[in-house]
Amino acid sequence: MAQTLAVAKYLNQLHLNKHKCSMDQMKMHKMMYLSQRESLMISGNPLFDDEFEAWKYGPVLVNVRNEYLTGHMFDGEYEELNETEKKLVESVYRYDEYNAWQLSTLSHAEHSWCQARKGLAAGEAGNEKIHLWISANGKTA
Repeated sequence: MAQTLAVAKYLNQLHLNKHKCSMDQMKMHKMMYLSQRESLMISGNPLFDDEFEAWKYGPVLVNVRNEYLTGHMFDGEYEELNETEKKLVESVYRYDEYNAWQLSTLSHAEHSWCQARKGLAAGEAGNEKIHLWISANGKTA
């Protein structure tokens, strides 16, 4: 299993290579969510072990958010992703064509996010853990 911040660092590096700037925080959380979802769909196993929280604009990984707040994003020492993990993250990077708000709309349609937001108004703050799982037909829910 990959380290969460190693996955975020790899996504950010893909973005730097393509756009010559770091990925914004909101987009990063959505790309991380999609990476976790894809891993669960393909292998049945999570890519990393941190849990997302259901914030009002979508899934958030608190430790990734904290990394953005330091101003020294992804400067730490992380284990390099293996080839399978890299390929998975690179395949998810196809969503780069969408901006952060489009990805937010996409993540808001996910069953797991909706379940974690149950009882909260659309703009209401929340931090309930999101429990991703695979349904009987192999889709994340």
